[in-house]
Amino acid sequence: MHASPLLFIGVIACCSHMAAGVEDKRLSQAILGDDECASDDATRCSLSARQLRGEVLSLEAQEEEVDVSDGEFVASKSFGSFDWTPTQRTIEAAIQDAKWNGDGQFHEGETVNAVSVAKWVNEDLLVNPPFNGAHDAIVPMPASGDDQVGPGNYVAYSRRQVCYIVAKTLMGAGTKEYDNGLTRFMNTCVRTGGFAKSMVTLVASCAADPTLKDGKQGPLLVVARGADPTSVQAARGVAASARLSNAGLRICQYDDGAAPLDGIPKVPSEGCVSATGSGPGKDFMTGGLHRQVVVDITASWLGGYVLGNACGLGGGQDERLMVYFPEVAALTFFLSASHPFPQLRSAAAWVLGARQFFVELDGTGRYNDYVLDKAVPLNSDLENVQFKGKTYKMSSSRPFLGFMSESQGFLGKETYDNLKWARLNRHTLQREIRSSDKAPFENQVRAWYNSVALTSYHVEVRPTLKQFVQSVGTGPWLAGLWWGDSQLGMLATWIGQALAAPTWGELPVDYYMYADFTENPGNQCYVHSYHNCAACLSKCNNNPLPGTAFWMPNEAFTDGKSCAGAGSPQYCGQNGVEQIYAAFSGKGALDLWNAVEHAFRSGAHTEKTVFDVLLR
Repeated sequence: MHASPLLFIGVIACCSHMAAGVEDKRLSQAILGDDECASDDATRCSLSARQLRGEVLSLEAQEEEVDVSDGEFVASKSFGSFDWTPTQRTIEAAIQDAKWNGDGQFHEGETVNAVSVAKWVNEDLLVNPPFNGAHDAIVPMPASGDDQVGPGNYVAYSRRQVCYIVAKTLMGAGTKEYDNGLTRFMNTCVRTGGFAKSMVTLVASCAADPTLKDGKQGPLLVVARGADPTSVQAARGVAASARLSNAGLRICQYDDGAAPLDGIPKVPSEGCVSATGSGPGKDFMTGGLHRQVVVDITASWLGGYVLGNACGLGGGQDERLMVYFPEVAALTFFLSASHPFPQLRSAAAWVLGARQFFVELDGTGRYNDYVLDKAVPLNSDLENVQFKGKTYKMSSSRPFLGFMSESQGFLGKETYDNLKWARLNRHTLQREIRSSDKAPFENQVRAWYNSVALTSYHVEVRPTLKQFVQSVGTGPWLAGLWWGDSQLGMLATWIGQALAAPTWGELPVDYYMYADFTENPGNQCYVHSYHNCAACLSKCNNNPLPGTAFWMPNEAFTDGKSCAGAGSPQYCGQNGVEQIYAAFSGKGALDLWNAVEHAFRSGAHTEKTVFDVLLR
């Protein structure tokens, strides 16, 4: 390992720029003075918000022409550099192993094929290494919370740096003294599977990219981890003055088979178009609504359980998104050396500047395939952003936010009986409300609030987040493969967003409804009132997802059928989301929170749905 010192100008730290002339490779210790830090521990502190207020300037406020810098490594903490180990295969062999079909006809930039991509890698990318001219890789240090970024911090790489890292790992190179997860990942079966095809497509786009010509670094990509969660008591304090109307709840009945819901605001039409039967429509996963965040329903780490378990498309929503967003996958794995899961931890994590490279992945997973989006932006969606007093370019196409509910593993063993009742929203453990319980409702509200609140992220990232994000798109959060109650998941989303949105000024949440979401198909139907629920389950059961569209353990199937309850409406309730919205939309967030906990204080009442218990 080599270390890299940080640079300072006066009292303002340029701390983590990869400036020219860095020679001392000792592990850097950032002397970032902060008046909130103990004076004897200043080397471990980040710049204070007070220091930064004078440095983070709004682009809108600048009338003069801005001097835009080429992309470079930037971070909120110290860093170290690591030499690469020798490659194990040529880039030509890696492209062949990935079975990449040479489809590099991007609408922007040059048309490329397997030969021209390999030529660019060999004669440009590898001979002009992007980390200050050295054949190494830069990583934030030290590790914190099982990844290199750590809670409340961020790191940025240039597009060329990400492509360089991906090309090196495709060729089998690792990093000395830093057992990065991307090399470990690419040395599994994914090297000849869909993930390799995705990574080669990313490298091909770099070969075609006009922003990388003549050795340029191109735009930035940023990974930002959320701060450690606040206490439930603190979240309740925020809820006491928050109105549910703050959440800006909007509904999209993407493909749920139900009658239109009246009385609830709708997602704008460009972001809510039903599937046609032969292909997907527009939802939060396909994209369509400008500056809408795609929420990745994660495990404790981004990317789920793909390492050692999947070679390509498969698993749940989290795993599928990694194939479609190769820049997200690359940074997720490269920024951790943890064992056994070397991935970014996802109490909450943003990736900004990443792009979706393939089309036809909607919330159902029914149509997913490796179909290149030839319109993937190379330079048409770039906007100016600021970090550390410098202006860079960044892709604004698909803001990406991954976070988990605080319910992983709450059922214990995934037996047939446990999964049967959980998939029907009738398991007693789903309705835990006491703080001493394993996965109480209050923890789910806190998880959404902490993950979405702007104040959870480093002060230097917040202006870019506000610039790029205008709404939050989600499916049945909580109620996927962690087997939570879809009604409680919707309520936690609504309450949590009501707490988080004011930190942005305003930020609506777009809740998408499916008959057959790729995780736990059919379960979201129970968010509907009886007749709509029955219609939704009928659609799910009569047109089941193909096996390529989802994964569930064998114990989750009912009579061999994937749809919850085998499509029977027996466990549909009388009240649906429209009745809940009518009853509570004019009230405070804490009113609904208290109502949920009061309803189940005397017991789980699993003979009825959550909505029916609330409105009895």
